[in-house]
Amino acid sequence: MKTQNGKLWSTLNDGKFELRSMTLSDLEESLKVLDNAFFINESVCKGCEINLPHNSQAREDLKELSRITAQDGVSLFVRHLESGRIVAVAFNKLQASDFAPPPGEDTFFVKFRNEQVKSPSALRLMDYMIAEDAKIDVLADYNMDCVCELMFLATLPEFGRLGLGTTLTKYTIELSRDILQGGHALENVAEELRDKRPAAVNALWTSEFTHNIGKAVGFKVLNKTPYTEFEFNGKRFDERIGPQHKFSELAMYKL
Repeated sequence: MKTQNGKLWSTLNDGKFELRSMTLSDLEESLKVLDNAFFINESVCKGCEINLPHNSQAREDLKELSRITAQDGVSLFVRHLESGRIVAVAFNKLQASDFAPPPGEDTFFVKFRNEQVKSPSALRLMDYMIAEDAKIDVLADYNMDCVCELMFLATLPEFGRLGLGTTLTKYTIELSRDILQGGHALENVAEELRDKRPAAVNALWTSEFTHNIGKAVGFKVLNKTPYTEFEFNGKRFDERIGPQHKFSELAMYKL
């Protein structure tokens, strides 16, 4: 991950926004987008009560996960140029078959969950992520050595309905394809990961909005799980999320 001046991928909406690779200098402001959008509005965050004001520890746990994830150098953000604010983010992570731990040792997400997460709400969200990812071994089942995981996608509410989430998803694909081809995106990738070549982008879509993004961009749905199957604190996820968002999807875009 570079310190500053991440790659400019595009200007958007008649020059009102720019989309760049996330660098260290952008990280803390990017995390504020999670605080002010993702943790409040995302479906599984609601199911795990991370959206509630008193659950600040859960949000800190997940921001620390995002800080570590961002070090891979494949995350993206959108800046509103008039105000100078970062208004949308995609926290992405490279996942490779040779990252698999020796028998008896935990994977990255399980290790982080067991060693660094303090909040019951964040523990539940990570259990959801781990369980859904485990339903299909994307690397093994599709004969790939590496994928780019679109982990957290968020847009500030006041900048919603401008297509920023869709554009971040498209450029996550473009960034991944550039890395696959050994292009300039490698300059922002952590040095120890520059030999990795993602063959796909995968994501857990958790709302009707992200289901539609995946469909529009061309993701293949690998698995669907209704929110009636998940519980936390005596309630099913669907009881907190409401009727609009009924299930999550594990999806993949093959490069």
